[in-house]
Amino acid sequence: MALALGAAAVLGGLALRPPKARPPGRDNLLLVTLDTTRADRLGCYGYAGARTRYLDRLAAEGVRFAQAISPAPITLPAHASIFTGLYPIAHGVRNNGNFTLSDRYPTLATLLKSQGYRTAAFVSSFILDRRYGLARGFDRYDDRMEGAEAQVISLEAERRGDRTALLLARWLEEQAASPGAPFFAWLHLYDPHEPYQPPPPFREMFAGSPYDGEIAFDDAVVASILDKLSQLGLKDHTIIAVIGDHGESLGEHGEETHSMFVYEGVLNVPFILWRPGRVPAGVVVQEPVRATDLAPTLLDLLDLPPLKTDHGRSLVPSIQGRSGGPSPPIYAETYLPLFYMNWAPLRSIRDERFKLIDAPRPELYDLARDPKEEHNLYGQEAARARALKEGLERLTGGGEGSMEVGRLDAETAEKLAALGYLGAGSAAPPRPNDPTRKEPKDMIGVFNRLRRANRAVRERRFDEALPILQDVLARDPQNAFAIVVTGSAQMGMGRYREGIASFRRYLELVPTSAYAHHWIAVCYLRLGDREAALREAEATLTVDARFTDARVLKAGVLATRGAYDPAIAELRQAVTTDPAKPAIRLDLARVLAEAGHAAEAKAEYNAILTLQADYAPALTGLGALEAGGGDLEAAARHLRRALEIEPTQDEARFDLAEVLNRQGRREEAVAEYRRLVGAKDTGPLIRARARERLASLPP
Repeated sequence: MALALGAAAVLGGLALRPPKARPPGRDNLLLVTLDTTRADRLGCYGYAGARTRYLDRLAAEGVRFAQAISPAPITLPAHASIFTGLYPIAHGVRNNGNFTLSDRYPTLATLLKSQGYRTAAFVSSFILDRRYGLARGFDRYDDRMEGAEAQVISLEAERRGDRTALLLARWLEEQAASPGAPFFAWLHLYDPHEPYQPPPPFREMFAGSPYDGEIAFDDAVVASILDKLSQLGLKDHTIIAVIGDHGESLGEHGEETHSMFVYEGVLNVPFILWRPGRVPAGVVVQEPVRATDLAPTLLDLLDLPPLKTDHGRSLVPSIQGRSGGPSPPIYAETYLPLFYMNWAPLRSIRDERFKLIDAPRPELYDLARDPKEEHNLYGQEAARARALKEGLERLTGGGEGSMEVGRLDAETAEKLAALGYLGAGSAAPPRPNDPTRKEPKDMIGVFNRLRRANRAVRERRFDEALPILQDVLARDPQNAFAIVVTGSAQMGMGRYREGIASFRRYLELVPTSAYAHHWIAVCYLRLGDREAALREAEATLTVDARFTDARVLKAGVLATRGAYDPAIAELRQAVTTDPAKPAIRLDLARVLAEAGHAAEAKAEYNAILTLQADYAPALTGLGALEAGGGDLEAAARHLRRALEIEPTQDEARFDLAEVLNRQGRREEAVAEYRRLVGAKDTGPLIRARARERLASLPP
């Protein structure tokens, strides 16, 4: 079934087959994680405005957990917990972007791989890029968010769900064609994350509630994968698990999106299990469960050795109507206020009924009577609050827990900025329990304004963003988020010296930021000060030797000086660091060609095309290289293919015209030159060169 998601896919019925006898061998496993999805926006959780018929049907024919709680309202920490069965205090991933899951911790993927499963992951957001540690155990980890444009680094930070699912569908076809070992596939869908922009027809169907439209779109994407499993004869012996990573506030408690608070709107997520014969039909588990229970439950259903964790347990007894023992306390946290804003972090702990939020002004809620958390009982229920706080201290060991801090490179920061996740990322949290830190409840209006300013910057509405940023910094001078967004705005406006000053101010707060050093280097380069740019690139690499963007910048400066050998050495090191990124190899191939190393350049172009056969810039470069070597037929073939993939590539069209002219195919060459001269979007330099060629050709 194609994933164009037309009327047949979106509106047509998808009949779930009746249960069959369990076939011999081990079950497959499909895990779907729904990013930024509140449980109470699905039809099976009681939302009348939902259009989630396929997820609802899975719930009706399987098990639905009425209260599934995420450990963090942030994508990377939540997914790290889903895969390890550990709270963030244990696995150490406390925020997006500058934390990495250590290979010390086994995951659902590593355990299934060790048991002979074929494994693949297809993620839809750069936030889950392989550099953050979740790729371990997967034979294939498809996290490619690069666009088709010829550029050093693509800033496309997310991939629409149907495109990600199409890659999974192709992989499933490969598995069906070579049956044998069971498979584990993970599909991550990011669409409900803001900005809410569902594609047609959901855009029109949910014009007044685009967030619901994104969820309905993902429901259709899930349906397409269920249909593919059925077509391939795989569905009836595949366990299907669907879980949200976190929810969305949608204005509750003043929070427009998520990540700043730990109220139920951002923690209560959908959790569904389906497998006829293994999972009972129509069961609703009412008691609270944890996202960390997912991996132990799946391993139990697969009859595999358990995951070692103190923070998760198998829910198989619960879904079979047996007692699994007393419900454990449920923990959640957000450290984003600390890392991004220098405000107080928030932690929560709850039992089956009461929930404590540990904050500068603590909160206690009776969730049975007050599910919206509108009536703080902290002052009235001192004994209960004290008991929950003691439980929180026992769980956390009285401290902040593990902090697996990584580095924040420029590509990371840029892509996170495109998603609204740009922050400080200091090397360690300086005194997070400092009582002088600001209460996030008091600052939520500031946070909402900063998110709007950040959105305005990435949409190049700088004049709208700067007054907001200046006002915030006048009130909150230590706000790292506001400082770095200000620097980004100034750089976008061409005010490079002001941008340098802002990034240096940021470095005073976050001295370990390779990101800030790199963008200072970029500002100097745009000012024409190559020496200063090189110094900052070196500073970047001193902070983080794996910062490939700095190596690319450094190599570019060296190459413009004719210092090809050190430039090539820098680019080879960048390729070694990130071998799967075609854009870095492209730069290496171009410098090799410029330096006269044609054979090595050709090898790099071919290496790129092995990774990505439809990478138009590599085809263009290879075509130019073949033309330089005299193989005009090969050159024309590569250049034509590049233009089939990407018709707007001016360089490829100009080079093709040159090749055609050299082949004596003058009329075809003239036609290509005229296309470049007449096309609206042709770059001025290429247009001028095409005009010169037309003028030089005989009439």
